[in-house]
Amino acid sequence: MLFSAVAHAAAYSAVPDTLDIRAALSLALAQHPQLEALRAQKQVLSGRKLQAYGIESPELYFFREGIGSGQHFAEQRWTLVQRFDFPLTIYYRVQTVVREQQAWQAALEAEEARIRAEVKRAYTDVLYAQELLHLRQEEVVLLERLRQAAQARLAAGLATELEVVRTEIQLADAQSRLEAAARDFVQARYELFRAIGLDPEAQRYDVVFPDTLVYIPVTISQEAVLARLAQLPEMRSQQAAVEAARFHLRQARTSILPKLQLDLYPQDYGDGYRFLGFQVGLSLPLGFLPSASGRVREARAQYEARRWEGRDLQLRLKQRAEAAWHGYDAARTIVERYARQVRDRSRELLARLEQGYRIGEVSLIELLDAQRLVLESEQRYYEALREYYHRLIELEPFLDQELTYTSR
Repeated sequence: MLFSAVAHAAAYSAVPDTLDIRAALSLALAQHPQLEALRAQKQVLSGRKLQAYGIESPELYFFREGIGSGQHFAEQRWTLVQRFDFPLTIYYRVQTVVREQQAWQAALEAEEARIRAEVKRAYTDVLYAQELLHLRQEEVVLLERLRQAAQARLAAGLATELEVVRTEIQLADAQSRLEAAARDFVQARYELFRAIGLDPEAQRYDVVFPDTLVYIPVTISQEAVLARLAQLPEMRSQQAAVEAARFHLRQARTSILPKLQLDLYPQDYGDGYRFLGFQVGLSLPLGFLPSASGRVREARAQYEARRWEGRDLQLRLKQRAEAAWHGYDAARTIVERYARQVRDRSRELLARLEQGYRIGEVSLIELLDAQRLVLESEQRYYEALREYYHRLIELEPFLDQELTYTSR
């Protein structure tokens, strides 16, 4: 019990003080519960493969005749019996498990890719919430500075008391928005820890996130996204599952083949009459019986279901890839517009209006409107940047390429 507690505590200490995207991904891939559950299935398939050879435990029989007859001559023997499935049946059964192992391996790769994407999206949301928190803090600082400027103008007789009251109301609203942004940031951290798969007791809320959302132009063609659909781990897993179902159908059809039995026994007829004998037996399968035809029918239905599931998966992946590319294209256009035009111009406008307000050339209403415009444009920029990151993260599995957070 003590050892378990110590080991548990050691796992908690693995959470670093500074959690960048690489550390978050490493934690998720090393200890995520869903990945661990999927990895445990490897032993299930290994055990199933050992069973697939169809070698049953041998049976030992003792035979003796003439008991109680009063005759001196009586036969007795020990018989060792071993039963085997038909070799072709064994081959198909083993091949079924081999394809299931291939499907499992591809499914594990797909699950790792899904968790990587989920962690990246959650990490992006944390960075977005962090940037929004910074914006709200900046808004409070700006309005506090504006309130002080209004008080200075009032003292100089250049403004009315109404202007000071208005700035104080705006400042109170900004402080409320700051508190809401802080709550959103905490919630985003919760979601990131959940995506990583951290135990609740291992979650630390003094963790620092050093990365920032930065626009990096990435050019991706729609043809490149659609070109690798067949190589996706989801498709490879489904194709292996179809092959496993095909071999299972072939195995079911071999039910018309006989099973083998080998008997080996020594014979004892008395002193000087000890011999060794054997016999070989075959089962007589009747393919027209309901049990045999039912197995074939069931296996055929499973095979057809796997084939249609593969077709459905292909269509869904194609739809997902196209939607991700179109979303990326739209997000890139929006974020470039904000990055190249709106942000710099709005910041320049705000700086000029603040200077104009101090010397009395700009009214308070104009300055507040400009301030709101700048902060809203900054928020929309980060919203567009977050959407841009999300779309790139969706495209990464289709391209088998890292598109986000590549600087570290």
